[in-house]
Amino acid sequence: MMGEMPDPILDPLNAEQREAVTHGDGPLLILAGAGSGKTRVLTHRIAYLIRELAVPASAILAVTFTNKAAREMRERLDRLVGKERLGELTVGTFHAFCARLLRRDGPLVGIDRSYAIYDEADQRAVLRQAMTDTNASEKVFAPGAIANVISGAKNELAGPADLAANPKGQLDRIAAIVWKRYDELLRENNAVDFDDLLLLACRLFETSDLALERWQDRYQHILVDEYQDTNRAQYVLLRYLAGFRQNLAVVGDDDQSVFSWRGANVRNILDFERDYPNAKVVKLEQNYRSTQRILDAAHSVVRNNAARKEKKLWTERQGGADLVVMQAYDEQHEAELVAREIERLQREGEAHGTRDVAVLYRTNAQSRPIEDTFRAFGLAYQIVGGVSFYQRREVKDTLAYLRLIRNPQDAFALARVLNTPPRGLGDTSRSALLAFARERELSVGDALQHADQITALQRRQQEALRAFGRVMTRLRAEAEGRELPRLIDDVVAQTGFTAYLRDGTEEGEERWANVLELRTLSEDYAALPQDEQLPAFLEEIALVSDVDEYQDAKPAATLITMHAVKGLEFPVVFMTGMEEGVFPHVRAIDSGSEAEIEEERRLCYVGITRAKDRCFLTYARRRTLFGHTNMNPPSRFLMELPTEGVEMRGNVETEERDSWAELDWERDRTRYEER
Repeated sequence: MMGEMPDPILDPLNAEQREAVTHGDGPLLILAGAGSGKTRVLTHRIAYLIRELAVPASAILAVTFTNKAAREMRERLDRLVGKERLGELTVGTFHAFCARLLRRDGPLVGIDRSYAIYDEADQRAVLRQAMTDTNASEKVFAPGAIANVISGAKNELAGPADLAANPKGQLDRIAAIVWKRYDELLRENNAVDFDDLLLLACRLFETSDLALERWQDRYQHILVDEYQDTNRAQYVLLRYLAGFRQNLAVVGDDDQSVFSWRGANVRNILDFERDYPNAKVVKLEQNYRSTQRILDAAHSVVRNNAARKEKKLWTERQGGADLVVMQAYDEQHEAELVAREIERLQREGEAHGTRDVAVLYRTNAQSRPIEDTFRAFGLAYQIVGGVSFYQRREVKDTLAYLRLIRNPQDAFALARVLNTPPRGLGDTSRSALLAFARERELSVGDALQHADQITALQRRQQEALRAFGRVMTRLRAEAEGRELPRLIDDVVAQTGFTAYLRDGTEEGEERWANVLELRTLSEDYAALPQDEQLPAFLEEIALVSDVDEYQDAKPAATLITMHAVKGLEFPVVFMTGMEEGVFPHVRAIDSGSEAEIEEERRLCYVGITRAKDRCFLTYARRRTLFGHTNMNPPSRFLMELPTEGVEMRGNVETEERDSWAELDWERDRTRYEER
């Protein structure tokens, strides 16, 4: 008698995973501990909905926090159910989904469908212009501080008037004035920023019953990854979309909620059962990543938090190597300890190469001595969150040309390339052109055609502007019948950009290679209808994050912040800077807020649970950071580690560790200001 055919959807799952996957209608909260297979549960649930419950793929929306996670989910689904059955399944980030929504319904909230999405660098340029226009001095108010106020308020679905009506101080009052002009500049350039995507989507559903009903009718089931990281705007958006069906399945781990500084609210996951009273709750507590020793250490730390749902991870990988706490004299010695330990691990076969290793730190400034030491030791490394490929000058310039082709109103794209390559068109020419465009109520693209009427400019400048305008007009016309890779070829050739970059120097060839890499990336879009290739390409690039660019196949150690490492895993993890005032961060300590300390503790939990086999924690007796040398006590998180399964190295003795419990963290630490 033949046995039953294997079921690729349900057979690979444990009992709890299967319970979550086979849930029918109604709200579902999946509390997924670190390394418990949450991506598998999400993808297998989608496959189950399609195969067993006959839900059309087009009626399913799956939302992730990174493009990388979205790609991984779609690739797994391709293998599980086949591309042909996925059809119009929507898988993407919150921002990508909102961008798609606004491409269709943007006019209902005053946004043209051809809008541009400004990345962080573009947003900063607009903000600086808004500060200039409103006489807000950068010497008094840092643009970054104002940007943070505006972003935070947008994530709370507020507007400039709301901020002006309830300011917390002078910064808020100035930010409200700048914000109004900032939004005006975005609209003048037919552009939105990241936060606008969510804000405008919520505004659309708030003001248009027709649009709300259309999108609610489309999606019968909504699945959300990393629900603990949702902010107010994302929370409200999901409430709208869930509508009367309430078929909302969220996966998350309150112990990994570490982005409150971006507006994330851990209460969204803690209060899910209050918001959706009929919710089914499934806990995933079997870990498939780490050893039990690592899991016990992580739990020993995070259980000190009051605001959490109890979970105790377990694994079939019982035992494992002890965690190691290493004391260093200073940050230089700390970096050397890490480098020597990596060399030892490689010699003894515990790390098969530097690619098995991640070095974590609380702030980017801590990486400098580590980088210097790794170079001296000849250890290959990569920094996640360094200069992004898409932020390299030549790549930004090429993208600016493409943006200007797509959106002739984009004055900030024009400002970037007007004199790149040099055309004798400096700040004076740019300012005169923009003033002329505003005065005549023209797009900057149209204003170029009438440059001979800009009386503030000399004939030579007028002609240079008109010549540039003719090139852009020709490229815009050609774009309608060109595949995207060919369009990029035309852009770099007709604008003189190729000759400008390939100047015979090694640096020039490297820059040209980056443009060629961008062209290679564009080939992925050639299968789309021609009129969709350019907007899809620009949209996806605008929404790329540091983690999306992370290359886990690169033969190098990964240097990365505690925040950026979330979602990744490594055989060997080093957590550096385990001192009071460094980790937990001085801001959290100075705030006097237990909620902020609890978030730092969750961040420590995230760091420890990235480790599959080995976890090392280092601290320095003295550390020079931000220009100040301090003698900080060891981190309270070291004190919270279990006594069993932790090895002390260096001058750390058991008696000294026991004395940590007697430290008055507030009184005895040496305070320092972050510069």
